[in-house]
Amino acid sequence: MKIGISNLKGGVGKTTVAQNLAVCLAHVGYKVCIVDTDRNQNTISWIAEREETLPKILAVGLTDSKALSSAVDQLDRDNDFVILDGTPSLSEMTTRIILASDLLIVPVLPSGHDIRSMQLFFERFEQAKEFRQDIPIYFFINQFSDSIKLHQSIRELLNDFGVGVMETRFNRRVAYAETSVNGKGVLEHTDEKAAAEVTNFTKEVLEIARKLGFVQN
Repeated sequence: MKIGISNLKGGVGKTTVAQNLAVCLAHVGYKVCIVDTDRNQNTISWIAEREETLPKILAVGLTDSKALSSAVDQLDRDNDFVILDGTPSLSEMTTRIILASDLLIVPVLPSGHDIRSMQLFFERFEQAKEFRQDIPIYFFINQFSDSIKLHQSIRELLNDFGVGVMETRFNRRVAYAETSVNGKGVLEHTDEKAAAEVTNFTKEVLEIARKLGFVQN
């Protein structure tokens, strides 16, 4: 199954979501690959720091949009899950990630600016739907805080876009930043609350995958 993690805006946590989902799926026993499409290749640097004793995750750097589809199809044959770590740009790569994905997850920060910026993404999404209609898409709320009033209404604001909003969210936690540089996921960190968030998120992704027919039982 191919899962795209995409948003045209930078800093929303695409790589954080991709890495932690991959780690949790690997711990469950799935064979997982992350495709890093960003020219900064942060996931490639992250995987280089990963300890050999931890569950194995394959990371592939791929910044040529024209090569994406065929490369991802091959990786999909060799892995249970291929996670596409998207690039923050209004580029052909974004369109190809949308079209290549069996499930599209759009991380978003709970801020007015981030909500407004989604208009550009959905313009690109609608263009992609001219080539393929059935693209399952869900928002995922990142860096949530119960103490900020706007965050309480974020789900209601996202519902206006007419697509799914995942029940799970990642709260603001240091663990996500710390593990982004040491090759780990928060499941392998000491922060139990962060680990619980990622575990619940992964369970929700797997449930969606079951409904779409990609995962049995």
